[in-house]
Amino acid sequence: MGIASALGGHLMFAWRAWSCVAAARELPCLGSMTASEGGSRAAPANMLRLSVVLAALLICGTAHAELSVLIVEGLGGEAKYQQQFDAEAKAIRAASSNLTTAERIHVLSGAGATRANVAAIMKQFAVSLSKDDRLTLYLVGHGSHDGYEYKFNMSGPDLGGAELVKLLDAVKSESQLVVATGSSSGALLELLKNDTRVVVTATRTGNERNATHFGRLMAEALADAAVDTDKNGRVSVQELFDYTQRKVDDYFKAESRLATEHAQLAGARAGAFTIAQLAGAAAPVATAANAGLLAQREQINSQLEELRLRKDSLSEDDYLKQLEPLLLQIAELDAQLASEAPAEVTP
Repeated sequence: MGIASALGGHLMFAWRAWSCVAAARELPCLGSMTASEGGSRAAPANMLRLSVVLAALLICGTAHAELSVLIVEGLGGEAKYQQQFDAEAKAIRAASSNLTTAERIHVLSGAGATRANVAAIMKQFAVSLSKDDRLTLYLVGHGSHDGYEYKFNMSGPDLGGAELVKLLDAVKSESQLVVATGSSSGALLELLKNDTRVVVTATRTGNERNATHFGRLMAEALADAAVDTDKNGRVSVQELFDYTQRKVDDYFKAESRLATEHAQLAGARAGAFTIAQLAGAAAPVATAANAGLLAQREQINSQLEELRLRKDSLSEDDYLKQLEPLLLQIAELDAQLASEAPAEVTP
């Protein structure tokens, strides 16, 4: 198909989607949107602009921001902790695999989890990631703090907090998440937090030096549907943090022990940053017929998340101009998926 024909088809699709939204405003995916996201009506004179933007998004759909993940598993010191860290890293990797491709997930463990290898991967990110790409770094393991500097315990020389700041600051990504699940991790909070970064630590300060339960409970929660409080099939950092924090509190109460860890979260975008996608979320069953539509829908969902992460840097008008064509695409895809769904058989 030529570009002119493709563009014409996309413009016709945009007109049908626009007419559906403007006339009925009853598509299921739009009905669940808030007024600020789904309620704006562009003037008819803006139809051509909206159509061209929508067509460009469809034609160039592969040029969207990506998520890269680095999971660093430190030394357990004892068998029980090493087994715990192994389980945490495995759960995190599984959750990440639902959000990005395998080649974008990097796991360092055992003898391979060295300061040099962390630096090498982070330097790759500094070259390959754009400002619109997302980066998540997990530090799974014990930490220490001598009153002056945080260190993450690993093979060879430990990774220091000051070095970690430099490595992260060198990455252009303006949507970063750092999760440190171990002891003394609270010492990282003030070092790492900034306007473009969400930081989660298992402890309040570097002085909480006991082995933590936060990481274990967080890993278990990654696949728990109860974490998804808004029932959208995706788990935000805020949802996971709140749920895990409650589980930690429950653990110490059940043990009749004084809590030795107090998890912390910093970052205004915690509610918009997706950390997991639930496998059991209500969604159309993938078939050979609808696989392409589901892939397109997931891609647009990623674009919506990226846009919401950038919302604070945009004017309201710019945000809505970029939001509406994405919602229109979701509406059209949902309509197609619904029309292709197999009929329900009644006994």
